[in-house]
Amino acid sequence: MSSLTNQNQNDKAKVTRRTAILGAGGLGVFGVLAARLYQLQVLQAEDYRTLSENNRFNFNMLLPERGEIRDRFGRALAKNRQNFRLVMIPERTPEIALTLDRVAEISPLSDRQRDRILRDIQQNPKFIPILIEDNMDWKTFSALNMRLHDLPGVVSEAGQGRAYPENGVFSHVLGYIGRAGDRDIESDPDPLLRQPTFRIGKTGVEASQEKTLRGASGQLKVEVNAKGRIVREWPDPKTRAVPGKDVWLTLDADLQEFAAKQFATEDEGDDSGGICVIDVITGELRTMLSMPTFDANLFVSGLTQADMDQLNNDPKRPQYNKAIAGGYPPASTFKMTVMLAALESGLIDPTDAVFCGGKIRLGNRNFHCWKRQGHGKMDMRDALKHSCDTYFYDISQVIGIEAIANVARRLGLGEKYQIGVGGGISGIVPDAQWKQDRLGTGWRMGDTLNSSIGQGFVLATPLQLAVMTARIANAQTAVMPQLIIGQEMEPFKSLDFDPAHIAYVRDAMWSVTSEPGGTAYRNRPFAEDSGLDGVQMAGKTGTGQVRGISMTERTSGIRHNSKLPWKLRDHSIFVGYAPFDNPKFAVGTIVEHGGSGAKRAADITRAVLGEALRRDGVGSGPKSEQGALR
Repeated sequence: MSSLTNQNQNDKAKVTRRTAILGAGGLGVFGVLAARLYQLQVLQAEDYRTLSENNRFNFNMLLPERGEIRDRFGRALAKNRQNFRLVMIPERTPEIALTLDRVAEISPLSDRQRDRILRDIQQNPKFIPILIEDNMDWKTFSALNMRLHDLPGVVSEAGQGRAYPENGVFSHVLGYIGRAGDRDIESDPDPLLRQPTFRIGKTGVEASQEKTLRGASGQLKVEVNAKGRIVREWPDPKTRAVPGKDVWLTLDADLQEFAAKQFATEDEGDDSGGICVIDVITGELRTMLSMPTFDANLFVSGLTQADMDQLNNDPKRPQYNKAIAGGYPPASTFKMTVMLAALESGLIDPTDAVFCGGKIRLGNRNFHCWKRQGHGKMDMRDALKHSCDTYFYDISQVIGIEAIANVARRLGLGEKYQIGVGGGISGIVPDAQWKQDRLGTGWRMGDTLNSSIGQGFVLATPLQLAVMTARIANAQTAVMPQLIIGQEMEPFKSLDFDPAHIAYVRDAMWSVTSEPGGTAYRNRPFAEDSGLDGVQMAGKTGTGQVRGISMTERTSGIRHNSKLPWKLRDHSIFVGYAPFDNPKFAVGTIVEHGGSGAKRAADITRAVLGEALRRDGVGSGPKSEQGALR
């Protein structure tokens, strides 16, 4: 009996212990749940209030900051600025028309803007942000920010815009940026191009160096509420956008601005034309200018119809890059090519004289010298010094067009240079095959005579003339132009001209500027107060004829350029290099319809070449105070 009692007591004790253990365990679980509930409902209530069932997560593309373009001393020529803009994400905007109406209450939208917005919405996936307006002023931007609660799917952004601060003097070189077109998107798979707010290089260095300047996109995780407004962002260092790299140019910004000022006139606005300054040893371009200029900022902010009409109707064609795309008859600056071809051929003795009576007869046609009464007896050196056309007519018949064309190409004419700007031309170095291919007719001796004085079919750009002059000044290597620092360049080839022949041509060019009677003697450098006293320049004038002159006019007297309409006036051309005894820079200058090359183009060249030398430390004048080349 006692054993049963003891057994019952033991069983009761076990049950009591189990109950206690289970109760304690349950109490513990309840405590954990209660603590977690307290954390969620009290401590983190504010955090989770935003995570309602109507919120969702998205990944927004982060646009990279575009690299800047700088001159050789680091001066920013194309840089970024803050750009206030408004975008719409269509999939988060239930009533697009109503939303645009509300935006227009603060910032009016033209019919053209609305059409563009609706077109972008139709052509792009609905999750891609569509630009409503950019380049907004702070007052408008702030007012729209205050109304964002009433604009579902509309986002305000303080992004990056592009600015060109140098008053247009670099516009032809830099180009400008714009929206990617269909062809751009087809040829480049980068999803950045599908972003309506993203801009790519359209012309100039902006276009040629696009991949370097662009950078790479990133991602930002965002939470949006039911109205499409971003309520939270989760930045991740691993998905940041990668900024583009800067591009450095060989150009000197101060020298470029100085050159632009030389094209200014008092009565007819800026002269039209182009100038290139090139280092005769390295090929680096210190100036590449086309005039008149235009404001590239207009293409970034959006051209008005009035802006477009003004650019298109200007007879001086400001958008046209004359430095590399303007094809002009090189006129008498081409005579160095004919000289060198004659010397290299061995068929012409440079000391033999040719009589110039003012014209030469070929068949039933007269070929006139620019000096109506003639120059008298001329040897080769004097013929270049006085720019006697008759002499070059005579020797060209002996050596022929093939020899002339060969030397012209070796001096850099007829070549399109890939310097990173785009849009250049190769010019024309004509020969018999060229004429047959292009015109379907045979070469005539009259074509050779016209070519010998840089007229007829011959065409060259200011850049090509600068390269030609640089190669003559260098005397040994075929200098190639370079615009972008760091761009891979092949070693320069040897010119393979007889050094004595090059020396003869150079000496004749010196006589043009430095001996009485030379066509550029009035431009002999440099003024005593320039800091370059004693520094000498070699060069050659050219007067590019753009109209035919009748026999009647020749008999009665050729009309002066100033009496002619602007488009019928001769082109003013000059090439030169300095110092003569230790060449550093060469220049090619063309002033459209500027008259005699001994005047306008020669004056500009002398001034710019002198400034380039001073800035490079030549002479006793003030030197550049810029930092060292990168």
